[in-house]
Amino acid sequence: MLDRFAHPEFLLLLVLAPVWLARAYFGRKRGQVVLSSVGLVAGGRSWRTWSMWAPPVLRAACLVCVVTALARPQQTTGQTRISTEGIAIMMVIDRSASMTAPMEFGGRQTTRFDVVQRVFSEFILGDDAGLTGRPADMIGLVAFAGFADTISPLVQSHRTLVRLANAVQPAPPAEPEGGTAIGDALALAAARLESAESQIQRMNQRSTTPPAFKIKSKVIVLLTDGENNRGRIEPLEAARFARERNIKIYTIGIGGEGGYVYIPGVQPNTRIPIRDTIDERNLTEIAQMTGGRYWNARTADALRQCYRELDQLERSTIDLVEYQSREERFMPWVGWAIMLLVLEIALRGLVFRRLV
Repeated sequence: MLDRFAHPEFLLLLVLAPVWLARAYFGRKRGQVVLSSVGLVAGGRSWRTWSMWAPPVLRAACLVCVVTALARPQQTTGQTRISTEGIAIMMVIDRSASMTAPMEFGGRQTTRFDVVQRVFSEFILGDDAGLTGRPADMIGLVAFAGFADTISPLVQSHRTLVRLANAVQPAPPAEPEGGTAIGDALALAAARLESAESQIQRMNQRSTTPPAFKIKSKVIVLLTDGENNRGRIEPLEAARFARERNIKIYTIGIGGEGGYVYIPGVQPNTRIPIRDTIDERNLTEIAQMTGGRYWNARTADALRQCYRELDQLERSTIDLVEYQSREERFMPWVGWAIMLLVLEIALRGLVFRRLV
């Protein structure tokens, strides 16, 4: 559907179409033919006589199409909202086997990891219960168990990020993926944030749509239900690395109550108890060292509340610039004009050809 003209002033030329029709009607020369008997025309007007107006109407329609094409009709095909300033956030999510312990969400029993994924989506995209989403921010994701992996670098395509997060699976209890490498995960997220400016610079060089995105602050959000027992880097060492680069770390302890996990290959009803060992002292120290904060979330609602408070602590001054991509739609009008002109010429030359 057409929604604008690039040069609407050309539409004033549409007045030429009725002028052309008026000239064709009133300015037509009427000839005289002498016949020996009126019986030769007794049959009245033929279909050719009735359709004598076809060529002038076709010429007027052709003129309308040409004028419309000159006005350059356009159709808006999309709208992009780009933030010019925001916060760079690396989400660091524990996917160790203990995250499969049961937890309630919306009145149904599920796992801690599933709750983390769902509330993560609400935090990023927004919900109807107080979370407004993070449209102005660049967000990335690191997941860890015995090893830390970058699931997504910093991006503004948040729906894609949520799809990637939902595809992550908890690690099996067996080695080599077992364990909780909190320090390695924090160090990896901090390194990602350290290089955020160079990443954004490369993005801006490839983009033809200014202005460039600027980072207001850098934040790591760590969610875990355990203590560091794997990896090469100690959590406090990673926190010092982050502090030196002005990166805040917010920590959230998931669960905190006794739970259990299912072991693959064992009978379905067999449950293996686990001991919740959230290292609250270290998580609190990590957060305080970098200017962040620690929360304990024993339930899904408590986790939502943590995100609400985080949402208020780290807010962007949202300065969005709207860009619209438009598709030129003048070519169909040019095609119609050519077709009408060819049809008019054909009628004048074959059907309504004059002797003089």
